[in-house]
Amino acid sequence: MEMLKPLPPTLREKKRYLAIKILYEDEISEGEFIRLLRDASLKFIGYWGTAKANPWLVYYNYPYAIVRCQRDHVDFVKSSLILVREFKDKPINIICLGVSGTIRKAKIKFLGIKPKRWFLVKREKK
Repeated sequence: MEMLKPLPPTLREKKRYLAIKILYEDEISEGEFIRLLRDASLKFIGYWGTAKANPWLVYYNYPYAIVRCQRDHVDFVKSSLILVREFKDKPINIICLGVSGTIRKAKIKFLGIKPKRWFLVKREKK
C-alpha cells in the first residue's frame, strides 16, 4: 500500500488562535467550555459555518483558553463567543484578548505565560 504525500504548505488551510478570557462566577470545566463553544458556533453560524470555521479548543486553564479556527472565519468564531450571555442560567462574559498565528505567541502575548527555554548541550570533543 502506497503512502499518501503530505500537502505542501501552500495548499494547507491556514489557522489562527484566539486567546480568550472567561468571566463567570463559578469555575467552568474543560468539557463544559467545549460544549459552550460548540453550541455558540452552531447557534450563530450554523452547521455549514461551524464546519468551515472548525473551532477547536487547544489550551484551557480557567479563566483562560485558546481556540483554534480557520483564518478566513476568525471573525465568525469571535463574534459567536462574544454573543454568549448565559450559561446554566447565570450571566457569562467571554472576552477575546487577541488573535495570533501560533499557540506559543498567543500564550506569551495575551495570556502572559512565559515560554519554556530549550538549551543545547555542547559535547566535549574527544
